[in-house]
Amino acid sequence: MARLALKPDSSFFRKIAIGAIGTRTVCAELATRGHHIVELERGSLDTKLWKDVKRKRVRIPDLVCERCGLRVESRAKTKPELSMSHSLSDEARAWDFGMIETDCIAFPVCQAIDEKQWAVGKLGAESSYWHEKNRVRWKAEEGVNYFRVATFRSTTHARTMTKGVTEGSETIIAWKAIFSSRTGTVESVDGESITIRRDLDGHRYRSKVPSGVPILVVAGQQVRKNEVIASALTPVSTADLLCPEQLPEGHILHLLSSRERTQRFTGVKLARLRRDDTCRAQVADLAADKEEDVYIRLEGMSYLASVCGQSVPELFSEFLGSADEQTQLEAVIALGETANAGAVELLCEILDSSRQPYFVRSAAAWCLGRIRSEEAVSRLVRAFADVDRTIRDEALGGLVSVGRAAIPILLEGIREVNQDIAAGCAEALRQQKSIPDEVVTALGNDIKRDERFRWSVWLLGHLPRDRVANAIAGLQDESPHLQYAISLLWSFVESWIARRWELYPGSDFSAKE
Repeated sequence: MARLALKPDSSFFRKIAIGAIGTRTVCAELATRGHHIVELERGSLDTKLWKDVKRKRVRIPDLVCERCGLRVESRAKTKPELSMSHSLSDEARAWDFGMIETDCIAFPVCQAIDEKQWAVGKLGAESSYWHEKNRVRWKAEEGVNYFRVATFRSTTHARTMTKGVTEGSETIIAWKAIFSSRTGTVESVDGESITIRRDLDGHRYRSKVPSGVPILVVAGQQVRKNEVIASALTPVSTADLLCPEQLPEGHILHLLSSRERTQRFTGVKLARLRRDDTCRAQVADLAADKEEDVYIRLEGMSYLASVCGQSVPELFSEFLGSADEQTQLEAVIALGETANAGAVELLCEILDSSRQPYFVRSAAAWCLGRIRSEEAVSRLVRAFADVDRTIRDEALGGLVSVGRAAIPILLEGIREVNQDIAAGCAEALRQQKSIPDEVVTALGNDIKRDERFRWSVWLLGHLPRDRVANAIAGLQDESPHLQYAISLLWSFVESWIARRWELYPGSDFSAKE
């Protein structure tokens, strides 16, 4: 059984969410230091999972700077601490597997500042029903600490802990450190304690430092909340984290020839992102090597397609037709990163094919949502008519993630004669963060012109009254029944029952799913 198999879905998703939020925080923080940070480990910035097929991957740092090549692993925490999951028996699950001495490890802190939970369970004669909702608003705390991998390797960890079965029975190793609990100025250091005066109100607080733990700050120094102020580990300085804005001479070729596979993968990724066609021979050799890691080979295929213009079907057919489901899934994800016209066309073919397994079609839909081109968005809209309702769900998620770029196509889709497509477009529009005023006006004009646009009525009834008032002005006199329908929808949406409403709440759901 996989080590994470015992984790409850809710617990595992929470950890994935914290990790993604922390990684995004590191991206934003390093951008202020001149870095152009991109995702190196696929999926590190998102929560997308395929439960039925574990993705084959190289364990690799989460992020890389496209400008200077700095690699960064993000280890998000809910409180300031220097700890990492580790395996004492499996080398591939060691905390530093796949990393080199100069890689950085970042420790962002993420807090749940608003959490709402709701659950209902019912028992029928022969079936039971359980429905749970959990909404969390996260806040990334200020003060991300960065350390070189070499620093951790040269310092023995202070303690080892093992989590319970529901947390995957993971081993956690930790290094001792003292953190500032507020942003302020170091007022004094006496060898056993540090006194900091808070900037906000001048309040002083004193932190005791255990014997043998080196103090890292001096009097007069500015410190941020959560910053390490005492530890045997020395963090990377602000000056050392500034981006030099250029790769070292011959860096990509050096990476491509490395014996460390995560270095080779990084080299191919940087060559693709920087559109460096001087490496085509080296990348082609890696991509053609049957003994090379499939993750690196697929990244090579993506490079050859997007940078060198080679045929997408010819490059990817071997992997898409693999008997290994993990390889099939990773091939689709690599296609999504290729993102050129040939890749979009092949992804659309995969999504169209009912012969393909669900996880492959699901991945194709997810990739099209990330590509966000007009053709990709249009194909996702057509997926609302798919006979597989789980594919419709994937298309909905993809279109919502596209954002404003999808709105014009969704507006056309809501007018479709096919009610499944119209319904999907209405829901995708409803879930947008904001709908432009001109779209609301267009919806109002639709229902005034043609009463068959029922999903336009539904959508208007799910938007705030003040947003819709001008668009439906005069409707009371022209079409009072439509005015009544929208008012009824408003009454429901604004009522207390809407907050916990669900379709078919009973336990006998077999005929309704």
